[in-house]
Amino acid sequence: VVSSENCILNEKEIIPAEEVFHESCRKVLDGYISCTKGEREDFKDHAHRVYKIVKAYTGDDLPPEAASLSLIHDVADRMFNKKSTKYNDTWARNAADALYGFMDDENISHDQLKYSACLLADMAEIEQSAAHHRRLMAKIAEEESNEGYREIYSLVAERHMDKVSPKQWAIAQPLLDLDYMRLEMDKVNIEAFIIKGAEIMDNLQHPSSKRESAVLQDVLEAESFYAPILEAMGYEAFAAELRSVAKVRRLIGQGREDLVESAKEIQDRVLQVGTKEITGKIFGVNDSAINYAIRKDEDSGEYSTHMGEFVANTKYENTDTKNENTVAGNWRIKTVGSLADKLKGGDGIMDIVGMMVISRDRETTACDFAHFIADRLKEFRPVCARGKNRPIYIQGTKEYVNAVEQNLHKLGVDSDEYLVKIDTDEKCEKRGYSIYEVSKVTFAVDIDDVEIPVEIQFLTKDERHRARIEEISHLIYKYLQSLGFSEDNLEKETTRQRVERMKIVSLAKEVLGALYKRRSDMKASKNTGNLGLNPKSTLNQDKFLESLIELCPDKLTTCA
Repeated sequence: VVSSENCILNEKEIIPAEEVFHESCRKVLDGYISCTKGEREDFKDHAHRVYKIVKAYTGDDLPPEAASLSLIHDVADRMFNKKSTKYNDTWARNAADALYGFMDDENISHDQLKYSACLLADMAEIEQSAAHHRRLMAKIAEEESNEGYREIYSLVAERHMDKVSPKQWAIAQPLLDLDYMRLEMDKVNIEAFIIKGAEIMDNLQHPSSKRESAVLQDVLEAESFYAPILEAMGYEAFAAELRSVAKVRRLIGQGREDLVESAKEIQDRVLQVGTKEITGKIFGVNDSAINYAIRKDEDSGEYSTHMGEFVANTKYENTDTKNENTVAGNWRIKTVGSLADKLKGGDGIMDIVGMMVISRDRETTACDFAHFIADRLKEFRPVCARGKNRPIYIQGTKEYVNAVEQNLHKLGVDSDEYLVKIDTDEKCEKRGYSIYEVSKVTFAVDIDDVEIPVEIQFLTKDERHRARIEEISHLIYKYLQSLGFSEDNLEKETTRQRVERMKIVSLAKEVLGALYKRRSDMKASKNTGNLGLNPKSTLNQDKFLESLIELCPDKLTTCA
């Protein structure tokens, strides 16, 4: 008997419904593998790795049913995705037989079955959307880029069978199309997208195709489609790791495994010191708390993404009003892929550890920054960031810069110790919005004979929000760049160009806001215990069930 709540009543024990569902998914996986020849050797291992990635990077955000469905994403693909190069009649029938048993399982509720059909069908749609986006972006690049890119169009957009040269691994760069992303994501459930993001991550870590261009195509889809959408949803660790494995795969294609190994060694040295110890040393306290944004199972292997939140009680020395203050924000250690990419460029890495101190308002952030510079920086070795001749840098509107400078001068910090970039009223008006308001400092911390380059940014909560999903977000910056707009060209911009740019910014904000809201809606639905579905995905569900019935004519209509 299926309960309306959480569990199934058995004569001997009560089994939670999510465990029953998970076991049913596992049976589908085993059933398909047991009767199918010629599949990728690690078919089952791949399924379990994808499940672990989903759990590690999204925690409890997804309904447990969605995480369990990641185990059978490839079984559904073999039955339903006729556009896939892996589709054939035998595998489709085997997959349908395994899935029919799942859809006919009396221990799974009608709502769970409907949810499963939607998500499994959505995954095929998302894969096709990502491939279409890659081909579309390749066509634009071919038409607008130099001869070098035209030469690699076939390996980006077609089924290229030859080797990919080291030069080609470096040339093929992703483009963004935020409007396309919005339209495609509007048709599906985001749980399905998250599973596909986990799948492409595992495919990059453990490539199964012997066709090199297939791996490059996965890299491009990760960089231009999956990672930007995950980042917009707020899954920053997930997006960072996806970009990291894409960079690693590019470097391996260029024969630069040495850089990847060096990057791992650098990261390992920092991890051995420990984020809690680094935070304590930076803020001069023993009382600090560290939280990880991702979860790791003991047997899930190593992830190169390390980020989360921190809280530290730091001390003020130069004040009459108080001598203790709590600072909080985000921390991250550079990923292996990002470190390796920097090593390739030959530049020094100024921010192996990056931190953001996020404050409630402008006055608080100005005060926190000034006290850090006056009280803490003397404990470390200041290091200038690339392109700067001072380790301390402030940028923003005149009002913001004045507030920070007043706090610095009050504590005895001279103007010649830092750099300032003021966003003039004229530039702000021309751009249509103010630049990122931030104060930052770069320095090296020495702990147990390990020197660690650190960058700390001080900003307000509102500015952090603006930098994630509004006009100053990195995604919008990259999007404008790809369309030929840049900060350097503001003065030369015509009225028509400005109107066009502001339309693009407005659209991009709308897209990022909508994607971020999708994650909130999914979490809210999960917390209420409802398996909420995107009504626009119903057509995908119907197609999925029609395929299942078509391939199981002898078993008729229970699954309908």
